[in-house]
Amino acid sequence: MTTIRNNFAMLRSPKTKHAITQKGSALVEFALILPVFLLLLFGMVTFSIAIYDKTVLTIATREGARAGAKYVSNRTNSNTKSSATNAFTNACKPLITFGAAMNPTPTFNADPISDNQLTVSASINFKGLYIFSTFPISATTTMRLE
Repeated sequence: MTTIRNNFAMLRSPKTKHAITQKGSALVEFALILPVFLLLLFGMVTFSIAIYDKTVLTIATREGARAGAKYVSNRTNSNTKSSATNAFTNACKPLITFGAAMNPTPTFNADPISDNQLTVSASINFKGLYIFSTFPISATTTMRLE
């Protein structure tokens, strides 16, 4: 009685024409998909950082408006704007950029004391990764003076 090993048939099976032509297909598919995958990945990273910078800029204008709107006994337009500028500058430190450092400057309404409200506005030009262009991000906050 002769016994045949189970894998003997697999070792001796002839290669089909289909198996020979499929040799490098995985590499070709990877080469076609990789650029699309990287574009999506870099796009998500760039968009996420742009949203983060928009949030930081909004928080910075809110902090600046809050610092300028707080009650001060000898309030003038200049000390209101200087305290708002200091708070705004400190809140803008965590901005993320892919190019040169972003140093946004706040703008204020002309006469906050007579208007009885302080409006702080700021904008930056966000530069994305490689192929993603520069686009503006802005934020505005208005608070009544205490």
